[in-house]
Amino acid sequence: MGYNFKLQKVLDVKKVREELIEVKLAELEKLAERQRRELIIMEEARKEYMAQRTREREQGERLVEEAFFEKMLDNLERKIEELKSYLRELERQIAQTKEELVCASLERKVMEKLREKDYQEFSLNVQKSNQKLLDEVAIQMYLRRET
Repeated sequence: MGYNFKLQKVLDVKKVREELIEVKLAELEKLAERQRRELIIMEEARKEYMAQRTREREQGERLVEEAFFEKMLDNLERKIEELKSYLRELERQIAQTKEELVCASLERKVMEKLREKDYQEFSLNVQKSNQKLLDEVAIQMYLRRET
């Protein structure tokens, strides 16, 4: 007579759900890290453009190049703001996914506790059944000796 947890399928589903959320969280964190590196690169490029623009202003470069730098900087600023906005959204998704992971983990732990409790009850019943069988054998042996 082996142990069989009635809700094993539910527990398995909870484990798979938790693992999927962990994978999703890892992917979001990797994506956010790539975007952070991209943001740093863009901000460094902006600093370099600003420094180059300042140098060329000091050297009295032409107005056409000034307009070119202005347009490049505007474009870079727009991209930086878009990336910052995207990063904020990713951070929100990461926080939400972490909450989902905590909930999924709690649900799985509840099921595991239920399984442990069920197994302890099963073990106790097996122990009682074995003890009852031993008691019956002992009674039978006693009765045979008496007769």
